[in-house]
Amino acid sequence: SLPLIVLGTFILWFGWYGFNCGSTLGMADKATGTMAAQVAMNTTLSAATCGLTVLILRFAVLQRYDIGGMCNGILAGLVSITAPCGNVECGSALFIGIFGGFIYQGTSSLLQKLQIDDPIDAFAVHGACGAWGVLAAVLFDWGTGMDYFNGWSGWSCVGGAGACVSGAWGEALVANILEIVAIAAWTAFFSVLVFVPLR
Repeated sequence: SLPLIVLGTFILWFGWYGFNCGSTLGMADKATGTMAAQVAMNTTLSAATCGLTVLILRFAVLQRYDIGGMCNGILAGLVSITAPCGNVECGSALFIGIFGGFIYQGTSSLLQKLQIDDPIDAFAVHGACGAWGVLAAVLFDWGTGMDYFNGWSGWSCVGGAGACVSGAWGEALVANILEIVAIAAWTAFFSVLVFVPLR
């Protein structure tokens, strides 16, 4: 039922604000309050632009509006921005959503072409766009240039005693790539462990 799909998408989108903005763990001071507002804006921009990107891509291919695809695009945008929601600027969130739409659509089309059974595009939304989000958290980080890194530190760069650590961006890039590989390996191992005996 398309109305229920749309309703479910908006319920998830609304819940995502608690998830992403709640990652500030409180709003006791101005810094955490403004961080929560920044995170909410980034969450909104990425989800909306990713949904619209998928709607336009599907219209170009199918010559009709695919509302179900747009709803999956919104979820793909939410997944894409979850990792970098607190360390990217709003313009970057817009581009993360657009790229997330292309990644979602490309992965979805590839799975169909390979005849891999994924009727709700779970891998395209969560796997591919999740990996993209982890990578985007480094690529679009608002740290200065390709040297400093903010990451989980929010408004401050990574470092101690008020000094930014030089080279932190490169270390974060390597760490995030290793995270993607580790998550993929963990998921593949336990999927094989569960699904192979069921064959």
